[in-house]
Amino acid sequence: MLSINCYMINAISAKIKLIQGNSLKARSARGVMTLGIGTGVERVLRLARMMILTRLLLPGQFGLMVLTLTLVNVFEACTEVGVKQSIIQNKRGADPDYLNATWWFQSIRAVGLFAVAILAAPSVSSFYDKPHLLRLFQVSCLAIIFRGIISPRAHVLQKEYKFGRSVLLIQGSALLGTVVTICIALYTKNVWALVVGYVSEQGILCLLSYILVPFVPKFHINRECMRELIAFARNMFGLPILTLIGLGAPVFVLGKVVSEEKLGLYSLAAQLATLPTSLFGKIISPVLLPGFAQKQDDRNALCRIVLQISRLIAVATIPLVTFMVACASGLLLLMWGRPEYVNVTIPCAVLSSIIFARTEAAILSTTYIAVGQPQLHRRFVIFRMVLVLAFIYPAVIHLKLLGAAIVVVIGSYIPLLMQIFWCKRVIPLKFEQYIRCYIPGLLLAFPPIIVIRLLFLFGVDSLIIILTAGAAALFLTYAVYFGNILFLGNNRNLPVNDKASVTASIAE
Repeated sequence: MLSINCYMINAISAKIKLIQGNSLKARSARGVMTLGIGTGVERVLRLARMMILTRLLLPGQFGLMVLTLTLVNVFEACTEVGVKQSIIQNKRGADPDYLNATWWFQSIRAVGLFAVAILAAPSVSSFYDKPHLLRLFQVSCLAIIFRGIISPRAHVLQKEYKFGRSVLLIQGSALLGTVVTICIALYTKNVWALVVGYVSEQGILCLLSYILVPFVPKFHINRECMRELIAFARNMFGLPILTLIGLGAPVFVLGKVVSEEKLGLYSLAAQLATLPTSLFGKIISPVLLPGFAQKQDDRNALCRIVLQISRLIAVATIPLVTFMVACASGLLLLMWGRPEYVNVTIPCAVLSSIIFARTEAAILSTTYIAVGQPQLHRRFVIFRMVLVLAFIYPAVIHLKLLGAAIVVVIGSYIPLLMQIFWCKRVIPLKFEQYIRCYIPGLLLAFPPIIVIRLLFLFGVDSLIIILTAGAAALFLTYAVYFGNILFLGNNRNLPVNDKASVTASIAE
């Protein structure tokens, strides 16, 4: 017993040493810890907000909002060229001259795009035959301005692993935006609460960025910095809009074919199904890009990092996907509170399977950006867009919401397979070696699914019991696996650095 306790103390001490110092490994570890805590609080706030709003507003209001936001994001993505990514990827991205060039670039773009969106709003409203969509879209477009004039030093925080203030920016705007949204929803009980809350949150984020990371633009623009920015933008151009069209096509088609209520049901089912993916994007992705970028000159090391992180992501996501698929109806009722949301159980279960594909694909796509070649990722984005656009309309016509979900899943997994095969052009990635990364995750999926299946076989139909038992099995599975890695260190399936943490993999 004494020897075990000593070993546990030594293991904990090793983890503490991991986050100390100024090495890439230590900064990455601290970054993930900070982002994990901050994002956890922010996501809880947003989830609580949605749980309150779904009990105040009807599904049709959420259908209008998701259509409005998707249209706004498409307009914004038309000229999105990755200014944030260029600051993080460029070795001189933190220089005042480079930041000044990026501020003018994104500000002028935002103002021009806002003007175009306002002029196009009547045509958009007419296309969907929804007159009330006109004002909703025009007001929501104010968010384009706020995001365009944000302090570029906010992006430097991520580049330099200063995630404390970055989390404060996100949390502060989320908290105040939540208060505004709920207060207006209590009074209006309609979609305007969602629109005003969304715009307010973006405005607050913009204001806080200048308070926490001040920046004063200068009229003189460094030509060399602008040339570097334009060179990166040229390679990045088209990726955001192609990505968004592929992801937003179901909303575009459903908004035209089905009622606002059904669109609202689908959007909230998709939001629940992709919640873990958004957590990955908030916690791990901000650490991956600067970590990968610092290893861009050593492709062998970068390949090892990709394999190690892919293995850990498979371990984290595959058991979770099986739990969410098996308990979709209970999760929908628990989270959104209205019985009608149970009607989209099957689409929600289908959509849950994309958690794994999108998180794994995000790792590979980050690799392209980190080495300064985002144009190599464009072929996969184009393929996914073409695939989704080709099948989404007939699928929605024949299968409605389920058809949209199926096309989204197909449009996630097939491009992932293409990325795996073609990524060897950037790093020496072997297909067989990569696929083996999934084995631990597949094995860990068995305990929760067996527990849930046994409950069904014994005639247990209580959603609360099934959810509780499935969640407990999932938690124990993770606890045993990661506890084994942390304290015993005897898992022979993982490299040594995987036993430390995700961020230790970055610094390998």
